[in-house]
Amino acid sequence: MILNAGPITVHYENGFLRTLSAGSRELLRMIYFAFRDPNWDTAPIRISNERIERQDDTFQIEYDWFVNDLEMQAQGYIRIKGESDGSIEVQFRAEALRTFQRNRVGLCILHPIVATTGQPCQITSPDGTQITSRFPEFISPHQPFLNIQTMTWETAFGDTLRLDFSGDVFETEDQRNWTDASFKTYSTPLTIPIPATVQTGTIIEQAVRFQPIKLADQTVSVVENRVDADVPTTKLRIGLGHRIDGLLLLGEEARRLKKLDLSHLRADVFFAHPKWSDYLENAWLDAQLLNVPLELALFFEKGTKNQLPDFLAFLSTESISVQSLSLFNSINQTTSDTLLTEVVPFFRDTLPDIRIGGGTNANFAEFNRNPFRYDLVDFVTFSANPQAHAIDDQTIMENATAHFDVVRSAKKLAGDKPVHVSPITLLPRFNPALPANRFGYTPLTDERQNTKFAAEWTRISLQMLRKAGAESVTYFETHGPRGVLNNEALMAVLADR
Repeated sequence: MILNAGPITVHYENGFLRTLSAGSRELLRMIYFAFRDPNWDTAPIRISNERIERQDDTFQIEYDWFVNDLEMQAQGYIRIKGESDGSIEVQFRAEALRTFQRNRVGLCILHPIVATTGQPCQITSPDGTQITSRFPEFISPHQPFLNIQTMTWETAFGDTLRLDFSGDVFETEDQRNWTDASFKTYSTPLTIPIPATVQTGTIIEQAVRFQPIKLADQTVSVVENRVDADVPTTKLRIGLGHRIDGLLLLGEEARRLKKLDLSHLRADVFFAHPKWSDYLENAWLDAQLLNVPLELALFFEKGTKNQLPDFLAFLSTESISVQSLSLFNSINQTTSDTLLTEVVPFFRDTLPDIRIGGGTNANFAEFNRNPFRYDLVDFVTFSANPQAHAIDDQTIMENATAHFDVVRSAKKLAGDKPVHVSPITLLPRFNPALPANRFGYTPLTDERQNTKFAAEWTRISLQMLRKAGAESVTYFETHGPRGVLNNEALMAVLADR
């Protein structure tokens, strides 16, 4: 539903405000509230008694809501009012119906990347202190703005906008760390230990008021460099992931996949798994059918580096062709200096023609927050998915554009080392907030995998990665419920790249 608050147009959808715009200019991406449990999972919200009053340039929305999932139980109401001067206020009230643990409860505001990145912002804290800063251009590993009561910022369009908060302490994080195309201002600062206990009967009341201080001329335009950037001359190498349950490709399936002109097949090797060599052999059988080398992600636990001679002997015995190795600690799925200094000399001596990489098997956030000696590797790597925070179609499609930012930020952080984004999936494969699933897990499947929607998302992702200068990417899996084989539109996108 489209609503108007004077010059501001708002899309109202499922209790939340989306795409707050002035003309064609997006000013805010979303205002919503969330309940997130100790694992950072988000509880669904049920809405009732919804009442909407709308006029030409004002609106008012009221509804009750109820949460009963992830061991969280609460109820409350929302009041939203849009005025003819463009101001919009959202009031949130919650009452805990049982005692539960939470990492976050309350209002969140998403700021779009376009026309916001690099722009000046003034923060006023509850004690009246003011600081002037900027929305970060390159992805900030930690919160760029803290202790917010009021924030006033300028857009690249020439708008001046303001948010006023009450009821809690707010701060801003750079959601591009999780490949989201937004900054998020949220309540409950991370300086408060989490998870926090919410006692039965606790009342939480918060409010946020958006106000346009100055709106630019409607004809103004801005150049968005993620779209207009020059395309690098180096061809982007594209591979697929080995099917995680190990079911081998059939000959006809391999014949169809070979039309994609793939550069590699990625496979994971967990040395602590007693049958790591069986899984690696299955991956090599598929790679032979596809006529491509393997890119291997190697996961080490304490003492497993002693298996390196066995690994080398296995490669030699099976005549396995390997293009690159990415080295991770299996506990936290990241690369450390300790790991690199222990195993890189071995690989440089025994496999001198194979490229070595480091980074993380998790989100860009883990790469951004865990630097290591980049001089010891030939490339850096991290994974990506669009559903770390929300699962709806619009958010997923919007988030594909963040692939431009993560590659540019990775290259800056690692001194312009080549960037491999691997793997790229629709759904998260595991939850980095939980103890690592070292092996034996099967990721969830998104029902949109075999639709034109997934193909269009992949098309945008490829465009962004190519323009940002990524060297290599790995998408999805070869076949099966998380594969590309059963999606003709997706196959066409990868073939026509």
